[in-house]
Amino acid sequence: MRLPTHRPRYAAVLVVAALALTGCSTGHDTDSAASAASSGTTPTADAFPSTAATAASPQPRPTGMDHWPTYPAAKQDVPTGVKSAVMAKGYTGQSFLEELAADWHITLGKRQKLTFSEPARQVGGEAHPTKNSALQVAAIWDLSGDLRQFYCSATANAPRYEEFLRACIGLDHPGSDAKAAAAWLDGVKPQVDKAFTKEKVPITSPLLRSGNTAAYLRKGAYSPSGTYQLEIFGTSDARN
Repeated sequence: MRLPTHRPRYAAVLVVAALALTGCSTGHDTDSAASAASSGTTPTADAFPSTAATAASPQPRPTGMDHWPTYPAAKQDVPTGVKSAVMAKGYTGQSFLEELAADWHITLGKRQKLTFSEPARQVGGEAHPTKNSALQVAAIWDLSGDLRQFYCSATANAPRYEEFLRACIGLDHPGSDAKAAAAWLDGVKPQVDKAFTKEKVPITSPLLRSGNTAAYLRKGAYSPSGTYQLEIFGTSDARN
């Protein structure tokens, strides 16, 4: 995949979204992806070993979404090999994406074709509401145009960043419940913040399951103020 060379933050969004789609060993390792994107390299599962991986007796990371932690978790406890699927046949999320981008003054780029293991198309964009702050959004579709993943990130120093994340979690996919999703976000964010402050490593929330989708919130030190990453992705099974 060719990445823009003049906008490293935007490039990181695209790498993050693309890696999550592949379902390869990196899974949803957006901490590795974002760091590697800024240096122009392709991240691997071993590029940024966790604390557990450097211990005398490293434990293998779990695989598959059924092993996703039910507590705010560090990298070594978040499963790999989590693949995304279309959220619903015929659902593109395009109107939601365009409205969100307009509301937050985010300039979207042109759709590009991904060349990872599963062909897809993606688009992303960003805004800088104040100096050294950023809001980002990205989406990935399969080749027929059905939405697979929706990704937002916000630096903690961005004005109204919590409102932005609430807007993102309100994605209007079939089976969505915007009120319940906002309540979930309001509940897990303080838990993620607390664990991040204590552990000082990227922390990932438990999943929100809604219809044929799942969502998680992650916080990491990807910027001086800390950065939140929110991803909603399609799954192969439906839950209410």
